[in-house]
Amino acid sequence: MYDKDGDRYFVVDGHVHFWDGRPSNQANRYGTGFFVNGFNTTEQDGAFAEKYPDKFIVNGSWDPRDGEAGLDALEAKAERWSLRGVKLHTAEWKGASKGWKLSDPWAYRYLDKCQELGIRNIHVHKGPTIWPLNRDAFDVADVDEAATAFPELRFIVEHCGLPRLEDFCWIATQEPNVYAGLAVAMPFIHSRPRYFAQVLGELLYWVGEDRITFAGDYAIWTPKWLIEKFVDFQIPEDLRAEYGELTPEVKRKILGLNLARLYDIPVPA
Repeated sequence: MYDKDGDRYFVVDGHVHFWDGRPSNQANRYGTGFFVNGFNTTEQDGAFAEKYPDKFIVNGSWDPRDGEAGLDALEAKAERWSLRGVKLHTAEWKGASKGWKLSDPWAYRYLDKCQELGIRNIHVHKGPTIWPLNRDAFDVADVDEAATAFPELRFIVEHCGLPRLEDFCWIATQEPNVYAGLAVAMPFIHSRPRYFAQVLGELLYWVGEDRITFAGDYAIWTPKWLIEKFVDFQIPEDLRAEYGELTPEVKRKILGLNLARLYDIPVPA
């Protein structure tokens, strides 16, 4: 909970990583397995969340290239940690493969399994890449097909498709189960505040205030200053005729109420 000038904001961060970043755990700079003990694995997250059950919700992950074995693993993780969401990276390399699409037949098998297990929140990275990942593998076009095929699932597009914001907005405006996650977009509130206002304004116009979610992207950034700056932020005056104002109620929805609704998190009075 964050309080400012008599207004209270219930905050839910939808994009948090947990890993051992010490040099001794770094396998290499790029390539197969950046870390000896893995990066942000479900097992690591689960053990951490079990220590702080009032602070964290565990999300899993899957890769359709793992086939039947991966489906079994997803089911086991869902049973152990009561998964309500997963995080997916479509540009990850695996063997000779340099990525996959949500519209692939095996991806549909996994989305079917998510639906069967009650895992409704599908967080998919559709944003910036780091070398040597393929930029095109994070294209947002496959979200459109999957969202249409699985209307009971919610597709939270992390990084809101950047740098393909316009493509994302045109998809999200016709797919009511597509949401915009603000990871990576949020820090521009400091370095490029006008650009941030334009990104947020486009999302508010096309997607709407009920389908935008706060994401700090910890430990790349820390959430405290992002929350403080966002509460103080306002659309520049010359852009308000087009985008409108950021009211405290809109900020409350983005900072926490929208994700609280998706994850059935009780909101304090």
